[in-house]
Amino acid sequence: MPLKSWDEIQVYQNEIARIMTNSHRMDRISHSYIFEGPNGTKKTSTAFLFAKSLLCTNPDGFNPCNSCHNCRRVDNRSHPNLFYVKPQGKVIKKEQIQELLDEFSKASVEKGPRIYIIEEADKLNTTSANTLLKTMEEPGADIYQVLVTENYNALLKTIISRAETIHFKPIDRDIIRKQLLENKIEANIASAISEYTVDMGAAIKIARDDSMVSLINLVIELHKRFLDRKSSALLLFKEKAFTILDNLEFIEFFLTLMIFYEKDVLNYQLRHLEDICFSDELEVIAHLSEKMSQKYIEQNIEKMLGLKSRLKYNINNKLAFDKMLTCLERGYKYGTHCSGDTI
Repeated sequence: MPLKSWDEIQVYQNEIARIMTNSHRMDRISHSYIFEGPNGTKKTSTAFLFAKSLLCTNPDGFNPCNSCHNCRRVDNRSHPNLFYVKPQGKVIKKEQIQELLDEFSKASVEKGPRIYIIEEADKLNTTSANTLLKTMEEPGADIYQVLVTENYNALLKTIISRAETIHFKPIDRDIIRKQLLENKIEANIASAISEYTVDMGAAIKIARDDSMVSLINLVIELHKRFLDRKSSALLLFKEKAFTILDNLEFIEFFLTLMIFYEKDVLNYQLRHLEDICFSDELEVIAHLSEKMSQKYIEQNIEKMLGLKSRLKYNINNKLAFDKMLTCLERGYKYGTHCSGDTI
């Protein structure tokens, strides 16, 4: 969903909202910006909000009205004064930038400022970057540029020197969790997802993916079975394994969640209750913490982290996960600890 106001971006990026609205109030809006920061930090959404604020015909301060013809066209990315460039393949080609500059050399179709947004600006190759520099040197009174990047250091120093850099920080996990809860996502699911990613877009995508949500529920159920001598966590995993082991993304997600839960058990032992991810499972976590010493929980977490680092190699995932779950189940049910340095 497009951002509607700078008050909205303030929830995610308070400092950036302050900088941009103050710049407008003091009539110091820059003609060239670099929006840099990790994925999922609202960089591109903020770039389009900036464009909408400039083009809106009925703004409230620097906030767009979101209802005029210009605002609607910016949201639809169809305004003739708004240009959006992203890589074609692995790079942004010289021809793409030259085509952009050709558009800016012509008379504007409509009155008002013209804005271009370049996504993944670090993908500019040497020739396209040097071509872009020509317009950055003298952009013109009504021309505004926003370069969006996750890899700030890959930009040419000459480009950086000609723009004002705005640094986007990772979104706070509590904000992501709150947003998921407001979207009616179950508390355990929201907590696990917000612990897994600080990318709001990725968080929402996971929450809407039934397969990913089922993996969170599987981790919760496995740990309940570690306490039940009448049922087997390993057998439960074997029933579900076919949905996990053929998909590297699922494997990594599942293992990361298992590590989160084991850290919860350790944090309960250490009385770091504020750091527990699966807070709705506190009773189960408390019982698990009584079954194994701090030393062995720490060793298991270390082994699981070692397994996670080996996932990218050609290992037998089924054998590795069977061994991991057998080790955990024996430890929690019978106090039997696995030998060897790896799971």
